[in-house]
Amino acid sequence: MKKYLLRSVKYLIAFCVVYVAFMAFVHYSEHLPITFAQRWQLMFATWRGWGMVVGVILLATTYPIFGFAKRSFEGDIVADREQLDMAAEVAGLKLVAGNDKELVYRADGFRRVMRLFEDEVIVRQNGTQIEVEGLRSSSVRIAFDAERYITNKHRRERGEI
Repeated sequence: MKKYLLRSVKYLIAFCVVYVAFMAFVHYSEHLPITFAQRWQLMFATWRGWGMVVGVILLATTYPIFGFAKRSFEGDIVADREQLDMAAEVAGLKLVAGNDKELVYRADGFRRVMRLFEDEVIVRQNGTQIEVEGLRSSSVRIAFDAERYITNKHRRERGEI
């Protein structure tokens, strides 16, 4: 719950910064005789303005639910380590920690900042399944690519390709 609340606050702040930047861009690209403060007063004088505020808050509170995912596929984290590393590299992530049961990948540089430091993807062995958990865009991409790489590796070993 604490992690969920922290993510919601991060996204709320990020959405507010983007919204203020957008409003500043609109204000300074138009040539109207009103000040920036008057524009904000006008926005909050209408139901549309308040609706935008409510929308931003709802988006920030629900994004941690829909923005993160867990995917599973058949494989072995030790035997298929090269394919997992290759899939993470294609997704723009680098290995930061790992053992025979769990691998942790993260983005680096500006990409990490753009993802609000919520870029961690954890790959775990769960029985005969490999679980990939993290930000939806990264975890789904890694799971899809890794599963394909592993399937192709096994097909090469059997002489099918």
